[in-house]
Formats: sequence, C-alpha cells, structure tokens
Amino acid sequence: MTAAAKENFRVIFRFTGRIIRKVSVILSTLLIITALTVFVLFIAGIRPYVVKTGSMEPALPVGCLCFVNENTPLNEISVGNVISFRMGNNAVVTHRVTAISGNKYTTKGDANDLDDSSPVTSQNYIGKIIFSIPKIGLIPVYLNTRKGLISAAALILILLILNFILNKGNKSETQENNQDV
Repeated sequence: MTAAAKENFRVIFRFTGRIIRKVSVILSTLLIITALTVFVLFIAGIRPYVVKTGSMEPALPVGCLCFVNENTPLNEISVGNVISFRMGNNAVVTHRVTAISGNKYTTKGDANDLDDSSPVTSQNYIGKIIFSIPKIGLIPVYLNTRKGLISAAALILILLILNFILNKGNKSETQENNQDV
C-alpha cells in the first residue's frame, strides 16, 4: 500500500470514527436525559401511558404518549377533562369526561359515538392527563416487541464494537506516531 493510500485510509478512518463517536455521545445523552426525566416524573406521581387505539382521535392519536398525574384527586375533575382509568380486566383507558353525577364520572372517547358503559369511580380512577407527545409512544411500543428488543440490542452492540475498533485504531496510530518521533 502506498503512503498516499495509507494516509487517505487514516483520514477516512479518523473521520468515520469522529462521526460514530458523536452519534454514540448523542444517543447516550438522549438516553440519560430520557431516563432522568421519566425518573423525576415517576417520583412526582406522573406516569406515561401509550395510546393504543383511535378512540380519542384527533386529540390523542394512536402512538401518542400521555402523561397522567396520579396526584389529581377525582373530585377536582370536571366535564371536558381527559382522564385515565382502569376498565374491565384492568385495561387502561384514556377518555374525556362527559358528565358527572355525584361521585360517578361518565366518559367517552372523542371518536366514539356512545358513552363508556361503566362510570369512573375512585376505585378505577388513575389520574388526569396533563400533557401528551404525539407519535413518541411508538418507540416504547416497538421496543416492547421481540423485534424491537433485538434491534435495540444490535444497535448498542454495533456502536460498542465500532467504538472499540476505533479506539484500538487510534491507540495504534498514536503509538506509530510516537515511534516516528
């Protein structure tokens, strides 16, 4: 291999290494920020739930990540608020309150024609939606599948291997440069 070809290879290797390291740092930073944010919200009693059906479209489309404040008492809920509650076999449902009669709250999905069959009471009430992020819920849904877990593990493994290879390459290049001096 000629000296010029070796130098071109080194330049490409260094450039690729920088890009991979930057991507790794960005992904790691995003992961840490996300984990810290979820941890702080969890401590504050705010839980994330993913919208899995179209019953609340267009307000909460499928794949939307809703944050539910479990500290909001049921008696502070009013007509028009969107709440999460357990229905049937503990399925979590997020619908809008349409009527209140005593301590029973009637709910309905925005896209549904009829009210929900069972009222919400203090026994099945979870909390009030305080904010939501469209589409972002598709990530945890995907990661909860076998294919998603394999994809995430493969991506992490590839980044680790590339970082290892690039660090080895940088160490050997530094050693070569030190020997040349």
